[in-house]
Amino acid sequence: MRNIILFFAKHGSSLLFLFLEVICFYLIINYNSNQQSIFLHSSNMATGKVLEEQRKFKDFFSLNERVDSLQKENARLMRRVLYHEGYGKAPSIDSSTFAYNLIPAQIINQTILFRNNYLTIDKGTEDGVFPDMGVMDQNGLIGIIQKSNKRHSRILSMLNSKTRISARVKGKGYYGNLIWPNIDHRRMFLEAIPNHATIAVGDSIVTSGFSTMFPPNILIGTIETFETRKGDSNYDITVQLNNNFSDAEYVYIIANYNQESQLEIEAESE
Repeated sequence: MRNIILFFAKHGSSLLFLFLEVICFYLIINYNSNQQSIFLHSSNMATGKVLEEQRKFKDFFSLNERVDSLQKENARLMRRVLYHEGYGKAPSIDSSTFAYNLIPAQIINQTILFRNNYLTIDKGTEDGVFPDMGVMDQNGLIGIIQKSNKRHSRILSMLNSKTRISARVKGKGYYGNLIWPNIDHRRMFLEAIPNHATIAVGDSIVTSGFSTMFPPNILIGTIETFETRKGDSNYDITVQLNNNFSDAEYVYIIANYNQESQLEIEAESE
């Protein structure tokens, strides 16, 4: 005990200085978008190669498990295709008749604890990944492509104060914007649903289809709670996300073949 007291008496001021420096650094990064962008870009550049090598090492020892998981997912997708195509008929995917394509990628870096969170994936413009593409995984939405270079892309996470996702209550016809209030990584808020709407805990929240980034009816989560504040005409709705971002590993980038055409005609009408 005496040695501990002597240690803090000798080095206490230095430790306090370092502690305050860490707090200041955290506040600067978390509440200043320019500094946060610079920090994330620099850290991604510096750690990208290390993270890729780490991923390869990890994948080597869990290869059988991953192959089994991918086989199960492919089996589920194949059953869905066979169901829609008709039993016994070979499934086919033709870009001339399908509006969307999915580009698989792996997450190599991400944050979930900041006010504005991002993810980095191992696919870029060489793979057909460009800004303003939606990103999802087998459980639901992940975010939107913000920046891309030849080999990597940065995703604006759903867990970001800048995120606005057009969503609706499935089967009810009510639409609103999904935002992240910086509470935890499993919950978001749904805005602009009028308080005369008939909704219930457990109702599914899905994409509206109004955005060029996401097809309609992709599951986002379920209504966990809802209430009306005095003097407000809309519900306060808490949505429990179907995704657990702490477990997210593989994603799909959504390529909308009609995105450019839709954006062009909408720009002309403004």
